[in-house]
Amino acid sequence: MQTESDRASGRLPCRGVGQGGRPPPDGRPVRVLQLVLSLEPGGTERLVLEIVKRLPAPFVSLVCCLDNPGAWAEELVPEAIPVIPLRRRPGFRPSLGWRIARLIDCHGIHAMHCHQYTPFVYGSLAKLLRPGTRLVFTEHGRLTDAPISWKRRLVNPFLGRIPERSFAVCQELRGFLLAEGFPGSRLEVAYNGVDPGPPAGEGARKEARRQLGIGEDRFAVGTVGRLDPVKDLSTLIEGFTILEREAPGAVLLVVGEGPERTHLEELVRARDLCDSVVFSGHRTDVRDLLPALDLYVNSSLTEGVSLTIIEAMAASLPVVATRVGGNPEVVLDGLTGVLVPARDAGALARAIRSLAENEERRRAWGAAARRVVEERFSFNRMLDLYIAAYLDHR
Repeated sequence: MQTESDRASGRLPCRGVGQGGRPPPDGRPVRVLQLVLSLEPGGTERLVLEIVKRLPAPFVSLVCCLDNPGAWAEELVPEAIPVIPLRRRPGFRPSLGWRIARLIDCHGIHAMHCHQYTPFVYGSLAKLLRPGTRLVFTEHGRLTDAPISWKRRLVNPFLGRIPERSFAVCQELRGFLLAEGFPGSRLEVAYNGVDPGPPAGEGARKEARRQLGIGEDRFAVGTVGRLDPVKDLSTLIEGFTILEREAPGAVLLVVGEGPERTHLEELVRARDLCDSVVFSGHRTDVRDLLPALDLYVNSSLTEGVSLTIIEAMAASLPVVATRVGGNPEVVLDGLTGVLVPARDAGALARAIRSLAENEERRRAWGAAARRVVEERFSFNRMLDLYIAAYLDHR
């Protein structure tokens, strides 16, 4: 187990397990390293936490953060899963590849799962140093909707051949990676998944609204995620302003924290919406809060496959979402929700109002949304795919 001094310094504890490599014979541990930027709250990070917590025996997990461990690292302390931060300095640091390779040796790592592009680059350097270690790569999404980088076009035809298995979380993202230079024969799709859980009970809505201070008579719209520019919550607030002007009485719940919070709160004050917009901050009980809503909204500029959209659908909520990234592969336009153009406050307002005025449609689409999650976006389906990748089983 990593000591407190190790955590503070970013030193790599060595257990003397020996060289990493292919999975050992049946009955011996299969050690998997999850390589991430950090465990600060976010969709990818939540997925990694669930993967390491739910991998069955004989798998043994270790998490390596290129940067700081992040707020969610503490969740793994009771699980006795080490979290090792490398505390990367600014700029490209090839020496991190050597440090990860040393980690592979010290912990006898058999497979390394890199989440997002930067961890993949450093994981690839480590793989070149320790070729016997399986490398699995998952790209979860894009940080912006900017054009393709020429640097990636240059290096990806080579880097894309290093992993044994590479995944994008949706078909749209797979197409983008192909355009960046990844070889198509080595790039698969692995949709994100959640555990749908049991349907919410009859009292769940009333209790969630009581906790949030939302009256029973108000139409409630909500969104969950990091308050980051890529989520474009400014456009959502502008759309909600239009909705309140034309059909007042709704409430908007914003769950999450991030660098945009101050700006968004100022925008709410400027639009005189303080009585209609609730900022809950970061919550660990989002599943319990979703029944308070009548409708879930996603206003992102780009997405992979949003876990919060899937969780909202699992809670039998219809969804209004931007037609970007993997959203059209999750939200079935006209069957489980409505897709709108990005950066279009008017379209968001119209879509929200159309569902606010039609309770029967909301109920039908919400029920269909839950069925879609159960059939296509279950956590176990996703986990089985990754387990096969760690073991080289197809």
